[in-house]
Amino acid sequence: MDSKDTVIFLSSFGTSILRAAEESYYRIQEDLEKATGLRVLQVYTDNDTAKAVNGINGKRIYTVEAAIQDSIVNKYKEAVAVPVFFAEGELYNSLRSRLDFYRETIDIRMTNAVMYSPKSCDETADIMIDIIKPDPDNEYILVGHEASAYNDKGYDMLGSKLHERGFKNMEVIKLSDRDSVGQAVAHLKERQAVSRDAQVEIVPLVVAWGDYMAGELYNSDNSFMWQLRKAGYRTVFTGKGLGEYEAFRKIYIKRFNDLVNA
Repeated sequence: MDSKDTVIFLSSFGTSILRAAEESYYRIQEDLEKATGLRVLQVYTDNDTAKAVNGINGKRIYTVEAAIQDSIVNKYKEAVAVPVFFAEGELYNSLRSRLDFYRETIDIRMTNAVMYSPKSCDETADIMIDIIKPDPDNEYILVGHEASAYNDKGYDMLGSKLHERGFKNMEVIKLSDRDSVGQAVAHLKERQAVSRDAQVEIVPLVVAWGDYMAGELYNSDNSFMWQLRKAGYRTVFTGKGLGEYEAFRKIYIKRFNDLVNA
């Protein structure tokens, strides 16, 4: 692919937290630029966030429409959208719809999400094991938050893949479920976590850290972590987005290569 003809849209919902962007989205951007030799634009699908943070510390953040206009001005023939999303649910499909509107203006292709097939869930399971390096004496609750039927299927499959590899102490819970805390407690009871005095580590299945997940997972008396603590579990929290791990960031290079080499 010619760097004069092709541009990459690294697409996320976005974050207003500078550190979260620097430690995740900007690192993915750098990795993609290095691996492909192409220009990579940071595209936030949330227009308000994109406009609010654009230009801070000299970093250009694009809305979808601004990225398209930039591509036209710079006479790119093709744009490849690389969404950071875990599954091909609401956020993924909304981005596809917005890009489809411009397909007569510029050739646009879009890579798959992180988890989109059984094979991709296998890959993700291996990466999560590599990142977490689970201690057999501890318990790990991996928490996903995107809500859709497809995401549910992907998260369920990820949990099954982890268990198939023998990691019964790694459980995937969907925060969108009505009784996500109850599901986690039922799992930990079955695992006899209290009697073993096992440490319970919460691992967020999010690419970049932000206020929403902080509030939901640990930053209030009613958060996921504090409810588990009140239930008697010795619970801690990683406090990192997955984009901070090089092993996870490589997924996006693979998704790009899968698309262009198909």
